[in-house]
Amino acid sequence: MSHRAHLFSLRIAHAFREACVDERYNGGRFLKDLMAGMTVGIIAIPLAMALAIASGVAPQYGLYTAFIAGFVIALLPVL
Repeated sequence: MSHRAHLFSLRIAHAFREACVDERYNGGRFLKDLMAGMTVGIIAIPLAMALAIASGVAPQYGLYTAFIAGFVIALLPVL
């Protein structure tokens, strides 16, 4: 496999296509995605609050940043 082909195989869009388009998205996969999202949220929200406090601003600004960043990332197309 060439270097370029190997890099393409690692791309997110390629993985997304294999996971969702080539195979059906079912309830089992949804539950796994839901659990992964909850795990990320459990880590990201306190981390965002801690970074806000460390930056010298109120913790709610960290929450605002975490929620806005989550929506922006979710709305960006998969490249």
